[in-house]
Amino acid sequence: MKCDICVRTVGVLVVFGLLAAICANPAVGAEKIKITVPVPSTTFASLYHARAAGYFAEEGLDVDIVVVPGPGSLHAVFARDSDFALAPGIYQLMAYERGQRLVSVMSILTRLAVNIVMHKDVAKERGITDKSPLADKIRALKGLKISGFTAGTFGHQVIVHYMLKVGLDPQKDVQMVALGTAPALLVALEKRQIDAFTMGTPLPEAAAARGFGVMVVDNSAGEDPDFAEFMMDVLMAPPEAIKQRPELVRKVVRALLKANAWLLDHPAEQAVPAMKPVLSGLDDAIILAGIQKVRLGIPRDGRVTERAVTLTQEFLRRVGAIKSVIPYNELVTNEFLSR
Repeated sequence: MKCDICVRTVGVLVVFGLLAAICANPAVGAEKIKITVPVPSTTFASLYHARAAGYFAEEGLDVDIVVVPGPGSLHAVFARDSDFALAPGIYQLMAYERGQRLVSVMSILTRLAVNIVMHKDVAKERGITDKSPLADKIRALKGLKISGFTAGTFGHQVIVHYMLKVGLDPQKDVQMVALGTAPALLVALEKRQIDAFTMGTPLPEAAAARGFGVMVVDNSAGEDPDFAEFMMDVLMAPPEAIKQRPELVRKVVRALLKANAWLLDHPAEQAVPAMKPVLSGLDDAIILAGIQKVRLGIPRDGRVTERAVTLTQEFLRRVGAIKSVIPYNELVTNEFLSR
């Protein structure tokens, strides 16, 4: 009986996979567009599911997803090498202060998902576990060698924020080490070439799952209430595209909203196949853990709230990345979302 059930289940999954593959293939004559993201991550689960499930194809779009690290994902749009950027709103705000404007048309993630993981031996030496009070875990970072990529990037800003939060000096109390790739962070932590690193889910979870890391700050699970709302991943377009090509924007938004809803309404396990090609170096269980956390911050309505914009700006001003207060209407439009 159990074997019959297994066979039927496998059969359903195979048929579903074949149908999804057929739907995902764009039709002849589909409009080719490019969406840039700053890093391959489960935080972009809605984007990758929309492509794998054929939601873009249903809209007559052939979408090329290209990874351009950090703020480069926006620079590609400014250079007209990409149609949209799907990235943290911090990059939009910093670009705006430099006189470069993009507009957020929707969100696929409204909770900060950048976490901090520490080598297990360092945590043991400092009497820290993943259950320790947040402030104690942050103070335990003092004197450590930490990687958050290069100065000024998102991970680095998160470290600076937490140092300031507990009264430490980010210039003197920690040593920042620049590492260029996500795999390099895992290797460096495992070999204890660094003591901790900050990165978006699921990379810190991978270090913990492999037995050499302890989660210090788990924002993607909602550990820090200060970041319950944030411009984590927003879809950005040039103002001229919104005016001249509104139907294209509407199609992309519809596909991503459909993906947001699907991820909220279906078991996280079913979203793993769409992420597997992007995160092929990680175990399915780690990808699944990342998706499960991401689902906690996916907005069904796709809205970038005024509170998210306010908290994101406060974060950037606190770490010295921007100085001005930017009006919500200069950054966000909700015209492509349901009222």
